[in-house]
Formats: sequence, structure tokens, C-alpha cells
Amino acid sequence: MKKRIAAIAFSSALIWAASASITYADDNTYDPRALAMGGTGVTTSNTRNAAFQNPSMLAALPRDTFAWEFPIVTVRLQDQNDLRSAIDQLKIDANNLTTTLQAFNANPTMVNAANAAAAANLVNKFNNSLKPVSNKTLMADLFAGTMFGMPSKKFAFSLYLDKRAEVGALFSYATADQTTLSNLATDLTNCAGGNNASCVSAYNANSNGQINNLQSRLLVRGVAIKELGITVAHHFEGMGLELGITPKTMQLDTYDYALGAQKTNNITLDQGKQSYNAFNMDVGVTKSFQAGSVDEIKTGAVVKNMFSKSFTTILGSTINIKPQVVVGVSYLTKLTTTGIDLDVIPNKPVITGFSKESQYLRLGAEFDAWRWAQVRIGYRHDLKGNYPGLPSVGLGLSPFGIHLDISAARAGDKEAAVSLQAGFSF
Repeated sequence: MKKRIAAIAFSSALIWAASASITYADDNTYDPRALAMGGTGVTTSNTRNAAFQNPSMLAALPRDTFAWEFPIVTVRLQDQNDLRSAIDQLKIDANNLTTTLQAFNANPTMVNAANAAAAANLVNKFNNSLKPVSNKTLMADLFAGTMFGMPSKKFAFSLYLDKRAEVGALFSYATADQTTLSNLATDLTNCAGGNNASCVSAYNANSNGQINNLQSRLLVRGVAIKELGITVAHHFEGMGLELGITPKTMQLDTYDYALGAQKTNNITLDQGKQSYNAFNMDVGVTKSFQAGSVDEIKTGAVVKNMFSKSFTTILGSTINIKPQVVVGVSYLTKLTTTGIDLDVIPNKPVITGFSKESQYLRLGAEFDAWRWAQVRIGYRHDLKGNYPGLPSVGLGLSPFGIHLDISAARAGDKEAAVSLQAGFSF
């Protein structure tokens, strides 16, 4: 009866989550082993990352031993439209413009023709710098955590604590600014040519070098989530499957800012901060099949963040964390692991409006040299076509119960990620 209830419970959760509206991070791969293997983990994870990938895998690892991981660190950057370069140029032009307008304002007459002419040129340059950054986004993720894992068929257990942050920047361009800036440039040019009324108009159009009434904004929005999770898993012998759950508490800090296009000051985080507490849960299932005397095929599925959550930032924007459903299959031999994971339904970004939706197909492989050293490769493909293919590589070293995992992934200048993890197995 218990086995039947467990199977029905997971099937119900899978169907419920598949029908839900999905909003989640672009890529929530946080540990180096999964990152190196293309983000796979539903049926390829081990004691050191099962709590993040699929809790049921803790009960499907007969060869694994206890593990304590500290630290686990991952950094990811997405710049799909080269916003970094455009923002750098915009900042330079904004600084130069502010300085020159301040010099003009000190003597806003046609006698100050040189500064008026220079300011006119810089206004036009700043005007030309605005449009190239229109609606471009930059996303960054940072993850740091620690975990303890104890695999077992009867009662597998894991405890983890982590903090992850996702921050996005988007430039919102207002076409009305083109007219505002063009009029100011015209007034400055006419002032340099001897029109005193234009000098007065140019002086009134800015305040201490900051142009009045500009509507374009750099939007900076993000969320920092601290999670404490406890994973438990069990192997159901008669059904030949494993079931695992991870209840977790979440402390969220949301951040939301709107900076003027000519503002170049640094952000003070607490000015746009809003805090929340929440509870959520991950549920996973795994089933294994023998493929010969040693080889094994594993199939599995996981529902992450079962309970839909929405949070409002201090400026009224929305941060959404809703279910994600992933299925996977892998083939294991004594020395190799190969796996495929698929997002069952499309994922929308956790930071609303900053990225496009995605649906990833992930491929990964690992060669394990007698549990002393591991070489890993992987590839992530977006079925929606919104993100480039992301190849990845990684290396693991595990001498005398100490291990170190490192990995990296890169798709040209559009996306890059690096990850490191160290720990003990005993």
C-alpha cells in the first residue's frame, strides 16, 4: 500500500506541475559536476549533488559513500546582445556630457561659445549612444553553498544550505528622449553661434549637467535566495524505484532599481530591497534497469519548486518561482556515465521581462578512472532557439577521500559559467 501511495503521489505531482504556468531561472545548474555534463542530473547525479538535481538519486547510489561538500561555488553570466560594451560607452558619453554641461552652466552665454559647441557635440554623441542599448539585457547568477549527504537504500539523507542570487539589467529606451536631446543640441549650437535666447534655453534644459525630463532608464532587478533543505529518499524494493523529497525553507531578498540614463553613480542595494520568507519542496523518482551483468539504465523525473510563489518588488515588479519538471535517462557502466535530461515544459525567467523563455535538452558524459579521477563533457541545447548551444567540460580529482571538481561552460561572448566544488567522502 505504501508503495502504491508513493507512486500515485509522485504521478499526481508531475501532472499538476506540468499543467502549471512556469516561471523559473534561465538555467538553474549550480554544481560543477552537473554543469560539466551539460546540466544533466536527473539520473546522473551522485551523493555530492543529488539534493540539487533529483532527491531520489540518494537512494539509488549503492557504491557511493557519505560526503561533505564545502564550498560549492558557481558563477554564470549571460549577455546575449553585448549590453556590457554598449553600457560602458554610454557611461563614458554621459560622464563627458555632464562635465561639459556643468562648465557651460557656469557661464551660459554666447561668450562661452567653446563650451556650448563642445556640449552640443556631446549631446549628439550621447543621443546616438542611447538607441544601441535599447531593450538589451545582462543577466548574472551567483551560487554558494555547502551540503552533507548520506546515501542509503533504506533511508538516504542530505542537508544543504546555500545562497543564490540572480540579477538582471535591462535598458528601457524612451523615443521621446531623441526629441529632448535634439532640441538641446540645437539650442547649444545656436548659443555658440551668438543667439543668447538659445543659451538661456539650454541652461534651463539641464540641472547641474543632468538633462531634465529624460525618460530612458537602466532597470536593475534581482533576487537573492537563501535555502535550507533536508532531503530524504527511500528505495522501494518491490517496485524497483526510488522516491525522494526535499522540503526547504527560503528567505528571499528582492531588489529593484530604475536609474536615469545619464546617472553613473553606483547602486546602493538596500534602497531597493524587499524581503520575504517562503516554503517549497522538490520531489523526484528514479527507476533502474539492468543492462547485462554490470551495466545499468536509469530513468527518472523531478519536480522542482512544487509550490508556485510570486513576490512583488519595491517598485511593483514581479519575481516568480514556480514548478519546473525535468525527465532524464542515463546509461551507466563501471567506468562511464552518459545521460540525457529534458525540460518537459518551457521555462520563463524568474526575473519577469528580462529574458526569453527556454526549454533545454541536456547531454552529458563522464569517464571515471576507478573513482580517482573523472573527465566530463556536456552540451545544452535550447529547443526554443532563444539561447545558443552551450558546450561544457569538467575535471574531478578524488584521491584518498578528498575530492575537487571544477568545470566551465561558454557560448562565445553570449554566456559563460564556471564552477568549483571541494569536499570529503568517508
